[in-house]
Order: sequence, then structure tokens, then C-alpha cells
Amino acid sequence: MLVVLQNTVYLSYRNKQKDNKMTTQEFLTENRSEVINYYNSKIKGFYNISIKDFALNLMNNFRKVTIGENLHKMDLIANLKEAQSRLGNFDVQIGVSYSKPYAESNHAKAVAYHGADTVKMMSNAN
Repeated sequence: MLVVLQNTVYLSYRNKQKDNKMTTQEFLTENRSEVINYYNSKIKGFYNISIKDFALNLMNNFRKVTIGENLHKMDLIANLKEAQSRLGNFDVQIGVSYSKPYAESNHAKAVAYHGADTVKMMSNAN
């Protein structure tokens, strides 16, 4: 009888905790202006997606990042960045990296030895 009473008290305590927690939809509604500002500054000009689709993607894939029980601004920021990366890789920069400086490359040595016109003709011969 005592065990059942303890479980009942524990269950009622857990239900009260769940009532105090904010749902994802309530949290995003409360931080609506930050979501809109993020969309306008980072998404709108780079990707062809409406704010409605972006917000639905954010809400459906929202996950808790921080350790505490309640949702925090850090959760929002991390999920906004994840939503952006799901839409496209905007933070990836494409560039060419060389293993050595141009002055030490075979092309530079050939230009220095044969001349630019001759090297251009040799490279177009293939």
C-alpha cells in the first residue's frame, strides 16, 4: 500500500513538472521575432524557401541541445543553424589549395624556361 502511494505521489509530481515545461511550439511562438530575423538575414536572400516552410522545418526537427529541463536561447540558436544546414550548405567556401607555392610549381618552371607562349601551346596540344 505504501509503494502504491509513493508511486502516485511521484506520478503527480512528474505531471506537474510536465505542465511547467514549455512545448516546442510555445517556445518558438515566444521567440517568433528572432526566428523571423534569422530567416530575413540568413535564409531569404540565399535560398528559395518561404518562411512558413522554414518554420515548419524548424519545428518538426527541433531538438533539445542544452542540459537543463527548460528550453533556452542556446537551443533556439543551435536549431536555427541546423535548419539552415538542412536547406543548403551556406557556410561552405569552395576554394583551391595548392600543395606548394606557384613559384615552385612545374608550370612556373616551364614558363621560366620555355616562355609563356610556348607553354600555352604545349598545354593546348593535347
